[in-house]
Amino acid sequence: MKNILPTLSYEILKIANREIPRSIFLNEISSLLIDSLKFTELTLLFHKRENDSEFEFVHCSKDSFEYKIISLNDLFQQLPEDETTMLWEPILTNNFDSTSTFFTEKGTFWTIDFNNFSIPYRRKLGLVENNELLKPENSCSLLIIPFLYGNERIGLVQFKNMKRELFSGLGTKLFEEFAQTLSAILINQHTQALLQERVKELAFLYEMSNITKQSSISLKDSIHQIIKLIPPAWQYPEITQARITVNGIDYSNAPITNCEHKLEADIIVEKEKCGVVEVIYTEKCPEMNEGPFFTEERSLLNNIAAELAIIISKKSK
Repeated sequence: MKNILPTLSYEILKIANREIPRSIFLNEISSLLIDSLKFTELTLLFHKRENDSEFEFVHCSKDSFEYKIISLNDLFQQLPEDETTMLWEPILTNNFDSTSTFFTEKGTFWTIDFNNFSIPYRRKLGLVENNELLKPENSCSLLIIPFLYGNERIGLVQFKNMKRELFSGLGTKLFEEFAQTLSAILINQHTQALLQERVKELAFLYEMSNITKQSSISLKDSIHQIIKLIPPAWQYPEITQARITVNGIDYSNAPITNCEHKLEADIIVEKEKCGVVEVIYTEKCPEMNEGPFFTEERSLLNNIAAELAIIISKKSK
């Protein structure tokens, strides 16, 4: 284990340096960790630095991957009844029992058999004590490590394996060091991903303003130019299609045969709706702020609709 963790850090850093969407990055590193460390499940909770109330939530197993952005309160309400998640709050709030043999001094929780987790501590956390309710599938090795950023606790990573005796007190120190490296990579990749999205948006708005200024081209040609610009400005350009409808006429960059998700904004000219601009994902994508779309993408689409209104108004005179 000592030898594989530095190698994993390097491999994760290489993935982070690729220009890929955040959800794809988290999918790849989660799968890498599960495959390399032979865990049954990995859960990751990471605080979004630009929004105090939002967390990234990742749950990954051998055959599934879930990613969404959600508030901590909503997350706890939507999680299945899993006793392990009741440990998250004391770890995140730095309110764990430092005298317990199940915690390290940094607040990492570990046990080689969650079913034999101490009865006094289970009572303190409000966990089930009735042995009849302790089903065999609840037995697992469990390791929960907080992500530390200075004096802040900005999230956690939970490793679970249905095999007993996977972790030890000595082994947790290696995982704690690895988790802090992972936390730094997560912060850096998140910053890079946000910057890449903003650069794409600014490039789009610059090109859009040039189209708006062109008085010599027709409305139809203006719309087709704008449609070509839209997919590269969105998070998943390879599955993004755009459609603009003006006065009952549809314009699109390709025949739209599948629509898993759609974001749309009305085009308003002189207080009257004359059309709509739509961004369509042809495949299912993880949940973000508005379906699979970011708040910034909603704002960008509204700006596109406003610019289209200006173009339509000019071309109609």
